[in-house]
Amino acid sequence: MRDVVVAVCGLTPQVVTETLWALSHRTPPIYPVQIWILTTQAGRDQCLRALLGSKGALARYIREYRPNPVPRCGPNSVILLETADGEPLDDVRSERDSRAIADQIAGFIRKQTSRADTRLHCSVAGGRKTMGVLLAAALQLYGRSDDRLYHVLVPPEFESHPDFYYPPKRSRTLVLRNGRRLNAGTAKIELAELPYVRLRGLLAAEHLTTEATLSGIAATAERRLQLLVDPEPVRVHRGDNALRIGTNRIELSPAGMTIYRALARTKTYHCARPELETCGDCMECYVRFTKDTWAQTKATLAERGGMPVLTNATDDKDVANQFRSLIRKVNGRLERTLGMGSAENPYRIRSGGTRGETVYGLALDKTKIREEG
Repeated sequence: MRDVVVAVCGLTPQVVTETLWALSHRTPPIYPVQIWILTTQAGRDQCLRALLGSKGALARYIREYRPNPVPRCGPNSVILLETADGEPLDDVRSERDSRAIADQIAGFIRKQTSRADTRLHCSVAGGRKTMGVLLAAALQLYGRSDDRLYHVLVPPEFESHPDFYYPPKRSRTLVLRNGRRLNAGTAKIELAELPYVRLRGLLAAEHLTTEATLSGIAATAERRLQLLVDPEPVRVHRGDNALRIGTNRIELSPAGMTIYRALARTKTYHCARPELETCGDCMECYVRFTKDTWAQTKATLAERGGMPVLTNATDDKDVANQFRSLIRKVNGRLERTLGMGSAENPYRIRSGGTRGETVYGLALDKTKIREEG
């Protein structure tokens, strides 16, 4: 696994070497192979002047501590953020600029998290507060289980000193403005890992591979989360082959609609536990579709769905194959329309039971099913 540091930086590129030092002193130690810095025009100038190059603080740190591997970080690793007009960003001075850098940071994190062989270590210690917040928000949307978010904690007297970049191995004296002398080697740097809620699982595959605004992706994740917590009702119409979920009209084949309508009516009119206000984990009303029950199940689905199903099957094996195929098509249609994977889609047809004793029903709670028309 390749460890990669991503840091937002303003006029204090010290956060980069401080983060490296702190990562190397964790248990077990972490030695990044790459450093990326997201910054403003002034921040980039400061990085090129004081951090990078053969005489910069990063080179001094590498010579002194000899990390293995040596992290790559050159001028091309310093990402200059741009304003909404495409100009180099001097400062975040407007809402338009804030939205612009939000999308740039989100796009950068999306690309970094698309690499399965990398683990991100994101530092929000430098740069404008807005930049740190946006980096955290982007990681919340795209971050994976191994990606980490940090804040670097440095004692105030060292944090404010322009010549302090990391605790050196050898004693080094720093002089404050008031004449006080400090030994830089005694500085205590802590890397505080910040917990965050990972929402990546709420995003469809296309959201992880295509460019989008941070606000748009956040709104998508929020809608998906709402569907999981309190999904909108599904409206099953008697007169056509479509489901209605919010503003979505989902066309199904006649056979697919028959099965969905039958399973919906099973939950609403044939509930096995009517004393329960909500379904919870109950699956007692699910229809059995096993070798011994195929004929009866076909009849039940036809009766509750309003028309015959699986009429073209040639034998028992064909019945089973056609039934599973219909369920895959219905769930696939729901997945494509709602943009949710089948595993977390509350409107899907799901299976349960044990091998050879499979049962099928709607994952949606009975209180969320409406029949119309």
